[in-house]
Amino acid sequence: MARRIVILGAGFGGLFTALELERRLREEKTLEIRLLDARNFHLFSPMLHEVTSGIIEPRHVVWPIRALSGKTRLTFETREIRSIDLEGRRVLADSGEVGYDHLVIALGSVTNYFGIGGAEEKAFNFKTLKDAVRLRNHILEMFERADLERDPSKRRRLLTFTLVGAGCTGVELATEIHDLARKALARHYPHLDVREVRVVVAEATGRIIPCVSDQLANRGLEKLKQKGIEVRLYSPVVRVSDGAVELANGDVVTTDTVIWTAGVKANPIVEALPVDKDKLGRVVVDEYLEIPAFPGVVAIGDCAHCWDARLNAALPPTAQVAIQQAHCVADNIMRGLRGEGKQPFVYRHRGDLVSLGAGDGVGEIAGMAFSGLPAWLLWRSVFLVKLFGWKNRIRVALDWIISSLFQRDLAKLEW
Repeated sequence: MARRIVILGAGFGGLFTALELERRLREEKTLEIRLLDARNFHLFSPMLHEVTSGIIEPRHVVWPIRALSGKTRLTFETREIRSIDLEGRRVLADSGEVGYDHLVIALGSVTNYFGIGGAEEKAFNFKTLKDAVRLRNHILEMFERADLERDPSKRRRLLTFTLVGAGCTGVELATEIHDLARKALARHYPHLDVREVRVVVAEATGRIIPCVSDQLANRGLEKLKQKGIEVRLYSPVVRVSDGAVELANGDVVTTDTVIWTAGVKANPIVEALPVDKDKLGRVVVDEYLEIPAFPGVVAIGDCAHCWDARLNAALPPTAQVAIQQAHCVADNIMRGLRGEGKQPFVYRHRGDLVSLGAGDGVGEIAGMAFSGLPAWLLWRSVFLVKLFGWKNRIRVALDWIISSLFQRDLAKLEW
């Protein structure tokens, strides 16, 4: 009877695990690899902010999973995962149950609102393709309404865009919204003054972009200020209401657009597992990425609490971490089938790049720091290479060329 490896989630961790297993175990006839996800595509989330700003077409950052698995031994199934029965070694889904011999949990994360009143109900989420397009439509709607509004205070509220959280996602999105507003209003909305546009970033801690060095973070902060983006450090949000964001220091930002980029927590399915978890609901794994007491079950990516002794901290929920974990998991499964000992996971940080709008960015690669145009060009080059499929790489490259030569499309998309 064939041994079955079940992989839950087709994000970076799950998909790379599946592809690496298929590549390494292609000749193994007694092995079955099944990848399960509610969506039939892989989303390249690092480019979502450019979808919102209209630089990249939405379908160019997704890749159909069956295009990757159709000619291989890897089987993909579109299933909505309901729960995981660790004791019974089975996964319960909307269309029945799936048993497993090995299980890879890569279900990712959901937005963490930290119990802030009104945040989940009033703020825009920013994790999915639908979120990016919905936000784009809303921003364009704010432009249209502001163009008709004659009350200065109401118009300013319509043209104020507030982001909560100054990590990579928040900062990249803030700069794209800034660029979109400035370019769109200047050319297409003659009744509006671009100086009325206000982009505010509220950050609970004392610095932005925690993935880079203090020096680069400070350089990024200066670049945001030069663009006219307001960055409120040490300003945790305490409440989100209709038309306003309240900060802990008592300040109130009047705005009709609140975007939540303040952090994530584990998928609720993972949070419900009867195992040790951290305060974000992530499963605590050992040095082999396994869940203690459940042999053959691993958790990777955003839903795993993986401690790095060298950093004296848990690894961050990034694609870079998830991909490296995927290779480790695939290698250890292969070793187990051969009767060899497992190897512990060792994370090797390759660097980080952050886009700060057209022609600008900061980042580090192999210990070398970059900023300005070189960092921006590196960002585009690195992520273009990492994008799945030559078709999408060509499409995105053409999107970038077109956006540099012509005005951005301001049509609201049906979604």
